[in-house]
Amino acid sequence: MPTTEDFEIALAIACKDFGQRDPSLQAEKAGVAWKPASGGEGGRAEVPFLATPYLIRGSAGEVSYEEDQGKEPALWEKILILHYFGTADGTAMAKDHISFKEVREAMLYLPNFEKRAVAPLLGRFGANPEQILEPAQDLGGWKEDMGDFAVTIPVFPRVPVTLVFWKQDEEFEARLTILFDRTVIRYLPTEDIVLSTQMMAYRLIGMAGRS
Repeated sequence: MPTTEDFEIALAIACKDFGQRDPSLQAEKAGVAWKPASGGEGGRAEVPFLATPYLIRGSAGEVSYEEDQGKEPALWEKILILHYFGTADGTAMAKDHISFKEVREAMLYLPNFEKRAVAPLLGRFGANPEQILEPAQDLGGWKEDMGDFAVTIPVFPRVPVTLVFWKQDEEFEARLTILFDRTVIRYLPTEDIVLSTQMMAYRLIGMAGRS
C-alpha cells in the first residue's frame, strides 16, 4: 500500500510536470477550458471527475474542489486530476471498445482491477443490473444497448467507461465486463485507469445505497 510520503512525492512530480506544460494547450487536449488570470499570470481550469468539478489553479497545479466543501481533496484525488490533465494528448475518441486486459501493462494491475472494481459492482448490481441506471445517470451516464444491461459513465471528459452486465442463467453466473475507449491510455496511465474505475464503482454503490 502506498504511504502518505509516496503520495506526496507523486503529487510533487505531477505538479512539476504541470509547471512545464502550456496549461491552455493541455486543457484543450483534456477537453476542458483554461481561463487565464486577469493579471496575466496563472489561471485555472475546471476538470470534472465523476461529476464532481475540481479546479486546477495557478502555475504550480494547485488542485481544489470547485465548491467549498470545508476540506481539501485527498492526495490521491489531486494526483489523479493532474495525471489526467497532464497525460491527455487530445486524441479523438476511437469509439471502439477494449477490455482492461487490452490496456498496456494491464496484467500487472489485473488482480487489483478485478478485486476493487469488477467484484464490488458485480456483487451489488449483478442480480439486478437495472438498479445501476439511476446512479449512473446522476454521474452523467446513459444506458447502452449491450449485454443484458449496460451503461456508460464519463469518468473524465475524455474517459468514458462502459459497464456491461449479463444476468445469471442456467449455464453461467452473473458477469460484468468493463470496457474503455481504445484511446484510454492516451488520457490516463494504467494505474490511474484502475484507480478511477475503482472510485467510480464505490461512488455508484454508495449512491445506490442512498436511493
